[in-house]
Amino acid sequence: MNKKIEDVVKVSTRGQIVIPKEIRKRMGVSAGERLLVMSEDRGILIKKLESLSMEEIGERIEATAKKKGIDVDKLIDEATKWARSK
Repeated sequence: MNKKIEDVVKVSTRGQIVIPKEIRKRMGVSAGERLLVMSEDRGILIKKLESLSMEEIGERIEATAKKKGIDVDKLIDEATKWARSK
């Protein structure tokens, strides 16, 4: 079972906070890494961004397009034509 880690942090005059070392270590967050910060009804949520391969990105785009009824091949053709016209 994963034990929750809680700590109190202070916001600097520049709006910065320091993520406690134990939390950074557990989450695998290192210096320079980009995090997603979201406003929630009850506070702020900070999530580690996934590193996705180009193939995974393509698969996610294709799945989203299909859900929305978008023809991916047609979209690619239109984007290619547009790019070549520039």
